[in-house]
Amino acid sequence: LAAAPQAHAITITISNADGAGEGFNDPTAAGPLGGNPPTTIGQQPRNVFQQAASVWGGILPGSGTVVVQAQFNALSCNAVSAVLGSAGAVSVAHDFGGGSVPATWYHIALANKMAGADINGGTPEINATFNSSLGNAGCLTGVHFYYGFDHNEGSDVDLLAVVLHELGHGLRFS
Repeated sequence: LAAAPQAHAITITISNADGAGEGFNDPTAAGPLGGNPPTTIGQQPRNVFQQAASVWGGILPGSGTVVVQAQFNALSCNAVSAVLGSAGAVSVAHDFGGGSVPATWYHIALANKMAGADINGGTPEINATFNSSLGNAGCLTGVHFYYGFDHNEGSDVDLLAVVLHELGHGLRFS
């Protein structure tokens, strides 16, 4: 998945790290939901990630590409609480050409932007993992991710809001 390129905007690309039949690759049929077109249970969260990538990419100044390696895996949870997701920079850099403050560490997406080059050799800048167990017995039982774009999640969890938040961490909003 890739965000639609915009003039003078960062392009955020989502790299699917899920295995066959799980997470982003779940082939189970799904109907339309809050502006997210009918497709599969795997495609709907891919669409949500695309939407979040487009939002962030459209507001960040500059140019270049930020690659987000994303997957759904079981994360810590119990019947009343859960880690919904986590994301962060895959690496950091310092003392590179274009860095404004010597001996200062920068999240790799920002370092790439400041250097005007992909200084981490084409590897993803952000790793993002979201809870594949959400809604199952013992993991916020009955509460699921909502895959719509309209923030009308009711008693479920708005995946778009969570992805926007977590991508912010990977982009240096820690």
